Amino acid sequence: MVTYSGKAKDVIVLNNEEVQINFRDSISAFDGDKKEELAEKGMTNCLTSVKLFEILNEYGFNTHFISKINDTQLLCKKVTILPVEVVCRNISVGSFCRRYSFEEGIKFEQPIIEFFVKDDEYHDPLITETVAVQMKLITENEAILMEAITRAVNEVLIKIFDLISLQLVDFKLEFGRTTEGQLFLADEISADTMRLWERKTGEKKDKDRYRQNLGDVIVHYKDILERLNSILKLPDYKPLSTVQVIIKLRKSVLDPAGEVTFRSLSRKGFKRIESVRLGKSAEIAFNAVPSSELQSEIEEISEKILSNPLIEDFELKIQHHSEKSEKSTLMKNR
Repeated sequence: MVTYSGKAKDVIVLNNEEVQINFRDSISAFDGDKKEELAEKGMTNCLTSVKLFEILNEYGFNTHFISKINDTQLLCKKVTILPVEVVCRNISVGSFCRRYSFEEGIKFEQPIIEFFVKDDEYHDPLITETVAVQMKLITENEAILMEAITRAVNEVLIKIFDLISLQLVDFKLEFGRTTEGQLFLADEISADTMRLWERKTGEKKDKDRYRQNLGDVIVHYKDILERLNSILKLPDYKPLSTVQVIIKLRKSVLDPAGEVTFRSLSRKGFKRIESVRLGKSAEIAFNAVPSSELQSEIEEISEKILSNPLIEDFELKIQHHSEKSEKSTLMKNR
């Protein structure tokens, strides 16, 4: 029984824990206005997703992928797909250029992360994290974690595609929530969900070949898969995630130190200050990729060790730091 049928996949719920995802030969663009069937497309995207999910699992990311059933079917964890998807852009192209009237091919100094509402009727509109949280599409913790995970995935995929002479231009990620509230990478990761260019020539290898009538779509999809399968050793990757913990006294608790600071500032002529409340912060670095487990771990540390739960509250922010960022920070501090 097909529980959900999308543009190119069918999802069948097997039990409370698992689903089966069937990849079809359907391809579409422009919110389904352009569509057709391409032989072996389902198989190619399925096997590409298997390879990339296996790689991400190897690096410690949480994905819904369990195993391959056959060349067009996956066994995956059952998750509730969040109504917000994340796009990571390394180079300007596509809707980004149309939206801002920028030329194609601008390489960004830092990846640009964008959130979009999954809604074909309104053409998947761009949304800010703040609005997505305020409209209860995702939680604040999920928004922070989704961005951190996306940045870490980007760093890994760039390394992977560098090995096979391909440039990762941009990609889309979808996330699913388990019944326990954990966040998992979901859906698929294939040439349908990312842009890849030949590093030397700039030739397009992805779904833009279909969007722009460039032809040989499956030839290029298969070439990507063959190159991925040729990788014998994964590149070294040392993840670095930091969590900033901000601890504050609850508003109902008096803050004597804050009051002393307030009086001192008033005596020094700062007359517009209404009140002062002091807090403390900590930054903890982890050699792990961002995940719900990491978030839970730091919540436990914050509640049991860093703060006094009787009188203090805390806020968390998880960030992923690339190796390049880590090195440049060290150089600045010298």
